[in-house]
Amino acid sequence: MDEHVLNRRRVLLGTGAVAIGGVASASSAAASGTGDSGLSGSWVVSRKDDGAGAVKTTTVISLAAGGVLLSQDISPADSVLMGTWAHRGGNGFEGTMWTGQPGPAGPGKPGVTVRVRVRGTMSGDRIRGTYQFTIFDPSGGVSMRGTGSFTGRPIEA
Repeated sequence: MDEHVLNRRRVLLGTGAVAIGGVASASSAAASGTGDSGLSGSWVVSRKDDGAGAVKTTTVISLAAGGVLLSQDISPADSVLMGTWAHRGGNGFEGTMWTGQPGPAGPGKPGVTVRVRVRGTMSGDRIRGTYQFTIFDPSGGVSMRGTGSFTGRPIEA
């Protein structure tokens, strides 16, 4: 198999990470009470896509000032997702993240893109929520959709 071809498992892992990352970041920020209106910080999250055969994944999510959201799967490791988040009433939050992969012909060639949308809540020092992901083929058409859930805790400084 060509090393530049993105397999389905890798796309799904990256997608889930993005979604979870967005949610985790928002919650962590609220818990820390520092930074951008008290909504910034990093969380370690356990996430899992819905459906049979889904792999449980550990992800680090970070929320920064200005609504910046970053997510990185660390076990198993995968690509970074980037996007934006917002605090939504009470202890709620939502976010959207994106990532892309090179096409079969390698870097610089069209490949798939992944969008993850997350929603969650924070309670005490824990966050939890759900996510939806969409995988787009190089032409922009939807090739797959899915959902998942996550839980997490803040990372101590």
